[in-house]
Amino acid sequence: MLRVLIDRLPWVRQKRPAFSKQEVLSAVPVRNERVHWDLNDEGEVVLHIPRRQDRLGRILNRIFAAPEHRRLVLDELGSQVWQLCDGEHSVEMIIRSLARTHKLSRREVELSLSVYLKQLAQRQLVGLVLRR
Repeated sequence: MLRVLIDRLPWVRQKRPAFSKQEVLSAVPVRNERVHWDLNDEGEVVLHIPRRQDRLGRILNRIFAAPEHRRLVLDELGSQVWQLCDGEHSVEMIIRSLARTHKLSRREVELSLSVYLKQLAQRQLVGLVLRR
């Protein structure tokens, strides 16, 4: 418990290891197994994200009577990225696929994808597995 509190202090927090651009491009994004998903009628991915199950989450769910899962509908591009985060496609392969499909420059796709994957990772929806 104390370690968690210490990690939240910005001046004490341990630095994460820095990865080279090549390592990140060769990494493989994988979906969180707890997040279930399906396609709606428009072909968009609908994520079913489970609520917190820790002690605080259970207390809040009793007070506010929240549903067990939160739904998140991804747009067309987000849906395409989600489907490519299957544990087989590297970040490099996803960049190439999106650039080819949407006729965008590699740099545009690389910047947008990096921000999007970072958001998904912060929400604990995907993780990156490094290939060495």
